[in-house]
Amino acid sequence: MSSDYVVAFTVSLIATISTVMLHYEAFIGLSRIVSQSKISHRRRMLLLVFGLLVAHIVAIWVFGVSAWWLIQVQGIGELAGYDTLVFLDYIFMSAVTYSTLGYGDMIPLGPVRFLYGTQGLVGFVLITWSASFAFIEMQNNWPKRE
Repeated sequence: MSSDYVVAFTVSLIATISTVMLHYEAFIGLSRIVSQSKISHRRRMLLLVFGLLVAHIVAIWVFGVSAWWLIQVQGIGELAGYDTLVFLDYIFMSAVTYSTLGYGDMIPLGPVRFLYGTQGLVGFVLITWSASFAFIEMQNNWPKRE
């Protein structure tokens, strides 16, 4: 295995651990807000949803910056599809991969493919985990009407 693949694997592992831990900590904080806060129910539910969205946006940026660093700084792989890429193209590609939307207008080549493949799985798991968490929190904290 070449050193480029080792670097891509290591960066993928760090991004994965970081984003999973970010979500775990976000869940703890959001759960406290939803169950213990004295603010209105409406505001607690909105904080829950916006908090989850912020956690996902941060995760997208972690992977996007990681891909930019691998490709632009380390020269490990490339994104094919456009003649020139700007920084926000890496964030866009990250969002498309994380959400498993996959437009297909950009294609990762070389060892950076490992990062994008891992990101698709991580995004799918974290989005699903967030949906389950939101469902449970709303089920436990939604006002019950008789």
